[in-house]
Amino acid sequence: MQKNKVVQNYLFNVSYQILLTVLPLITIPYLTRVLGAEHLGTARYVESVVSVFTVFGLLGLVWYANRAVAYNRQSVESLSKCFWEIFYMRLILMAATTAVYLAVINRSEYKTYYLIYLFHIAGTFIDTGWFFTGIEEMKPVVIRNYILRVIFIALLFFLVRTRENLAAYIWLVSLTTLVSAVIMLPFLHKYVKFIPLRRLNVWRHFLPALALFLPQAASQIYVQCDKIMLKVLLNQNAYISFYTENEKIAKIPIVLASALSTVLMPRIAHEYVSGHNHAVSSSIRKAFHFTCMILFPCCFGLMAIANDFVPVFLGPEFRETWPILLLFCPVMILIGISNVTGIQYLVALDKTRELTASYVAAAVTNVIINSLLIPVMGVYGAIIGTLAAEGAVVCIQYRYVKKDMGDVAEWARLCKILLLSVVMGAAAFGAGQLVQSHVLAMVVKIIVGIAVYAAGLVLMKEFPFVMK
Repeated sequence: MQKNKVVQNYLFNVSYQILLTVLPLITIPYLTRVLGAEHLGTARYVESVVSVFTVFGLLGLVWYANRAVAYNRQSVESLSKCFWEIFYMRLILMAATTAVYLAVINRSEYKTYYLIYLFHIAGTFIDTGWFFTGIEEMKPVVIRNYILRVIFIALLFFLVRTRENLAAYIWLVSLTTLVSAVIMLPFLHKYVKFIPLRRLNVWRHFLPALALFLPQAASQIYVQCDKIMLKVLLNQNAYISFYTENEKIAKIPIVLASALSTVLMPRIAHEYVSGHNHAVSSSIRKAFHFTCMILFPCCFGLMAIANDFVPVFLGPEFRETWPILLLFCPVMILIGISNVTGIQYLVALDKTRELTASYVAAAVTNVIINSLLIPVMGVYGAIIGTLAAEGAVVCIQYRYVKKDMGDVAEWARLCKILLLSVVMGAAAFGAGQLVQSHVLAMVVKIIVGIAVYAAGLVLMKEFPFVMK
């Protein structure tokens, strides 16, 4: 039954992650052409600043909440108390964050856009998706996300048509987050009962959540500070857009692997609390290989089509930015692996100190390299900083996993998959050189890449890879 629940949740989540993979293929090329690099860069910069506020404001609850629910789901009483305590705590933190946010943005040149994002902040804090993830009921969350994403796309095409519609785009993003949070509230009564505030101990979650604050804050620094530092050091919003849109493309394949992290983290947490260490070890090993099997070919395949894909996908204004995407591609592998070692293992097993060490090291690495290289190399300096930061995370986290569980990576088999992926990328790139048209070259490269990779898996008998 438990295995079926994991499979069901994974299928629900992966179907939504596929939607998240497809939708940027529609929205990104539309936005790059309609808003342009400068205006879109402004939107991405404001979005990055707001993200920093929400992560800092939530004080570690992003990761803590669904783990706490997974730990307390043995009875309706304990589950209800856990939910209401965390929910009230989020409301208190929302009020404090909003007060600081308003004070900071008061004199900003983008004050109007920041004020619109107040609705996004409210939606982020009252969102209860963490609860449904913790009890492993992904269906309501996925259905909600499907509906809202489709509505978002329709409204995007209707409301955002020129460069003067930047405010409309920001309104749409902000209100979608709020509506997404509100419509989940009626579903809660099926799983929790109301408990009066006087019977709750809201602040018992404060210190455990705070313990996860530093790694989350550090991770947010090296994820978001690239855009902020590009703005501060170069002061050209177009560069932020060149960086961000190529980054989004490079990270699209990660959603297929991260779907497994979302589903498995509460399951692994539950198995750990139940004392089923063998199940924890087995899940981590399979997740590690599954992630690599997906992201190795995606990385080298995307590298092979980058010079054709960027001009077609992002438009003329971004035509010469394809080397940015090329350099970004290895990030997907590093993030995919850290989803396994960090979220599925260190967070699930409450190894906060180890998690903190990895993200603090990454943040320090990123800020130092950005400071040194962005003034000299511009966007490429920021990418090198990101690669170094993600590499530091993987190395440190894997060291901790190996110390506790031994080698979860079967290196001989991974090397075969890596070599096959490199050969596939080279074959695809070579085949594309025979065609002049960007669109036709992409089609040829994709067909050749899929054929070579599939044939290689058959020859190496690696189709049942994750099940071994």
